[in-house]
Amino acid sequence: MAAGLAAQNKLSFDLRAIRQTRNKVNGLNISAFYHFSETLAGGLELNRFFPVFKKEEEQKELSAWDFDLNFHYILSLAGHLKWYPLTGISHTSETEKIKNEVAEDWTKEKIWFYNTDLGIIREKGHWAPHAEYSYTWGDINQQFFLAVLSYEIEWNHHNKHNSKT
Repeated sequence: MAAGLAAQNKLSFDLRAIRQTRNKVNGLNISAFYHFSETLAGGLELNRFFPVFKKEEEQKELSAWDFDLNFHYILSLAGHLKWYPLTGISHTSETEKIKNEVAEDWTKEKIWFYNTDLGIIREKGHWAPHAEYSYTWGDINQQFFLAVLSYEIEWNHHNKHNSKT
């Protein structure tokens, strides 16, 4: 396994806009993936869903934090265009604050999920824009849509170049 890890030497960092469709909450996703090979990558993701205010009979404020451990299996479609299924686990900490004329009430919910995703990516140089649809399975099934801009960093590139010439 150590030889396989040393052979790839590639990290990618992603910055994503994310939308949770159940509560219509927008957020930001930051992630880092290690590429074990040209087809397999695994990494950690952090999602921050910003507070959303809903006015009904009472005021509601919804927000959440997600921590994910995910693995991508990247397959070629044509040229620089690729698609990938993704699987992993997620831990969500959701906060709901309800405020009315009488009182203020906080509810925090911590949930584990199983993630399944499908994405499409266009790799061109170090930059790779892509889009991803995610479905999480758990106490509450949820759907997400992500728009992504990824940047890949390679080390030992000099040695790789010399081995080709």
